[in-house]
Amino acid sequence: MKKLIELSKKIKNEKLRKIVVSFLKDLKLSNKDFSKYPKMPIEDAASMFTVGGPGGSSTVERTVLKHTIAVVGLCENTADVFEKTYGLPLNRDNLIAAAIMHDVMKVFEWKRGPQGLEHTGIMLDHTMLAVAELYHRGFPEDIIHIVASHFGESGPTPPRNFEALIFHHLDNMASIIEFRMSGGAQQPVQLVLLDEETLKKLGEGSEIQKSSEQKSKEKKSK
Repeated sequence: MKKLIELSKKIKNEKLRKIVVSFLKDLKLSNKDFSKYPKMPIEDAASMFTVGGPGGSSTVERTVLKHTIAVVGLCENTADVFEKTYGLPLNRDNLIAAAIMHDVMKVFEWKRGPQGLEHTGIMLDHTMLAVAELYHRGFPEDIIHIVASHFGESGPTPPRNFEALIFHHLDNMASIIEFRMSGGAQQPVQLVLLDEETLKKLGEGSEIQKSSEQKSKEKKSK
């Protein structure tokens, strides 16, 4: 947990940084009906990751902390590249905050048992648990959206801005690398192709679109 709090110092917005740290220090499920589920220490937290393919499926165990550290770094570096190369003004505070919190609710989803890592029996997955808790604690909609959509286009909430789209692909890429490095079978990697309408919607909700519209208004006023 100390490592995650250390990562939160990368968030420049003081208000956002404080509520992220508060969330981490008081990691819980506010709904009392869920108090029956054990909480695994974040330092030991892990989950099972399965990739399927023509030859069947393969499952490996991966650690939440290592994955989180990797995704935070990927978000920072990717934001640097896109801003410098394309002038894409990404909200890196939102990316970092979402990266830190997107998988932490796995501490309620998995536990160590006699047979090793096993599911706690909780009927909501870590994404839904995180979204519910972030909403309950008053987090900004943009951050909740990134967490809610990190499953990608095939999930119930697809990415609707560039931050969410980028985050999904970085999270997915890190997961596949971890899967391969942990000895998972060599399965084909599925590519997500976005149609023109989806790209248009992404642009409408992005910082670059807002910036472009502002410049256009300023130009007309002159």
